[in-house]
Amino acid sequence: MSEFRTTAEAIIRQAGGLNNIVSATHCMTRLRLELHDESLLDQEGMRGVKMVKGLNKVGNQYQIILGTGIVNKVYAEVDKIFQENNKVSENGKSGGTVLQKVSRLFGDIFIPVIPVIVSSGILMGVRTFLTESGVLGTTGAWYTVLSVLIDTGFTFLPALVAYSAAKKFGGNPLYGFVLGLMLLSSSLPAGGAVGKGNAELLQVPFFDLFTISVKGYQGSVMVAIVAGYFVSLFERLWRKVVPNVVDMILTPILTLACSFFLILFGVGPVIQLVEAGLLQFFLMVLQLPIGLGGFICGALQQVLVITGMHHGLWFIDINMLAETGRNFYQPIRNAGMMGQAGACIAFALLARDRKLRTNTAAASVSALFGITEPAIFGSNLIYLMPFVFGCIGGGFAGMFATWVNLSAPGMGAGCIPGLLYFIGDAGAMAEYVISSLIAAGIGFTLTALYIRKKKI
Repeated sequence: MSEFRTTAEAIIRQAGGLNNIVSATHCMTRLRLELHDESLLDQEGMRGVKMVKGLNKVGNQYQIILGTGIVNKVYAEVDKIFQENNKVSENGKSGGTVLQKVSRLFGDIFIPVIPVIVSSGILMGVRTFLTESGVLGTTGAWYTVLSVLIDTGFTFLPALVAYSAAKKFGGNPLYGFVLGLMLLSSSLPAGGAVGKGNAELLQVPFFDLFTISVKGYQGSVMVAIVAGYFVSLFERLWRKVVPNVVDMILTPILTLACSFFLILFGVGPVIQLVEAGLLQFFLMVLQLPIGLGGFICGALQQVLVITGMHHGLWFIDINMLAETGRNFYQPIRNAGMMGQAGACIAFALLARDRKLRTNTAAASVSALFGITEPAIFGSNLIYLMPFVFGCIGGGFAGMFATWVNLSAPGMGAGCIPGLLYFIGDAGAMAEYVISSLIAAGIGFTLTALYIRKKKI
């Protein structure tokens, strides 16, 4: 029996048994369970399960911190156990506030797509290094080949998001993907090109009565999410009325046509205005004097991680990259993560309890590679003040990053992996390292003093 199977069985047992689990889902680091009877959950027993690094409750959902990579394998075993017992994990009750529900929705849609964006962003940094060092020219066959490898994921991102959204809303994800490709069609003038004056809107006449101006939705992820929703909605509606004998032909045509026209001529421009407004508001916050906006965002970034609401901010990174080619939020995310890493490292080096040192040593390594949940829920938040100290470190590091106007060419990766974004730019690399050291240094120093004072 594999260790992941053993862990899965132990988690189910501590959750009160298979019959007590309403739903089981997962994100990049957490196994998420919703239970019929929460009193049957043994929280201390759950925390003691091998591989479990922490336990957190958000709304009606218990989030078991396992870490990246591990959570996928444990979830796969949990799913197998459900199937072996002829049970189906129902859709979650999605408890919590409206904001938490929206954030969880964004997370469920974006999480499957994030690895594509992370890898594309890192490869962009590698390409910049190769071109600026003279190893790779900006013309020629190899540059073209590498551009296909590096740029495709980001270029077709809305189609990937529409696929994921359609799947989340219960529709055929391939319909979502095709609709996303329609919204990216080269036959439609690109929104960015229209905004820069390099292209004109397409004028579509309606019976010589009026015309509607349309454009493509390259880089518009909120429109892609709405596209996934409409695809799933229209698919369900048409399947109710289309005769079975022609369902295979008519349902896809009607579903895609209705969704496409509704977005292109109706809700698409409205959603894009909302998207642009939210992005401008965030940029306005970052432009507050002396980096104050960076301090606020850096200090609060890991607070959002506790609730899971940080997933709701992925559209900011994506839209920022689409509009400017740079991501000013990546260094701020990094600042928040490095603050928690510094606090956790203090436990690993200075705590008197041997088990605490061992657990936080592993959590520190995880945090230095951008996964902070084990550090937060395994030590920092348990003692509370170290978590606060990490947030303070993240705030000052975010202030520095904003003050020097630091930005990355990608999104997702932070801490040590985030260095790859800057390998072609020595100045930005130095600023990224300084910001990371500020966050980790403050988190470490204040936590070290706290550990000494409290004799932990």
